[in-house]
Amino acid sequence: MPPILELQKEIHRIYCKAKYNTEDTRKLKPDEREILELIVTIKPGSTKFITKLFEALNEIIKNSNMNGKEAVILLVSVSAIIATTVGWKDWVSLKEREHGKDVTVRLSEQETKRLELVTKALSKEPELIKSKQFISEFKTDLSKKLKPTDQLKVNESSVINGVRASEIAPAPRKLAEDIRLDGEFVINEVKFPKVYGDKYRFSVTRLIDDKNVLVDVSPDKLTDEQITILKDSGFGIKKVIMEINAKELRGHISAANLVKIKWPK
Repeated sequence: MPPILELQKEIHRIYCKAKYNTEDTRKLKPDEREILELIVTIKPGSTKFITKLFEALNEIIKNSNMNGKEAVILLVSVSAIIATTVGWKDWVSLKEREHGKDVTVRLSEQETKRLELVTKALSKEPELIKSKQFISEFKTDLSKKLKPTDQLKVNESSVINGVRASEIAPAPRKLAEDIRLDGEFVINEVKFPKVYGDKYRFSVTRLIDDKNVLVDVSPDKLTDEQITILKDSGFGIKKVIMEINAKELRGHISAANLVKIKWPK
């Protein structure tokens, strides 16, 4: 149920944007919430989501300031993304490619043409792009709920089973990226090795953005002049120019190694 509830919120958001030109859903009146309500029927033996999606989209269109063409684009595009086999097949193939899996879902010639029309409409309507991103998250969350023996069907056509969903629904594991951190720094603290040959470790702050980084370097990578610079510039007394190789994951520096250090000119 949680993914359906999130879908309901998105319908409310689109309605408020279309009618009140705001994404604040507190603008909704009780009668509007009732009209937009997505009805879910759970039948014995299987779970089917039978919603008033089209009725809700029609209400959005009736109460919006859109012209006829914009209204048709909204109705067709959002409906196609959520409630058609083409929309779901496209989502499955995209998720498979994200995970480096073999693409198991193939579109027919007619389905490909329908998808091209929706994609073209999306490229011209920024508001629809936001909705598509949300609906992709809705499909991911819904697929995560599937058990291995479950089948997710759209219009009686099987789109994905629980086994495949467990492979592609979670976000692909993100790997740390190699980056460079070059610029002017101050050294906050230097920890010199206690055992001969061990690494130097020092805390630095890059002046351009106040980014704090813990940097390592092996003694054999430093010249005598560079070791002197480390000693003389400790505790932020003097600024230095550094070139640093680092690994970044989700905005966090997981490792950093000094390449070069010198005095500013």
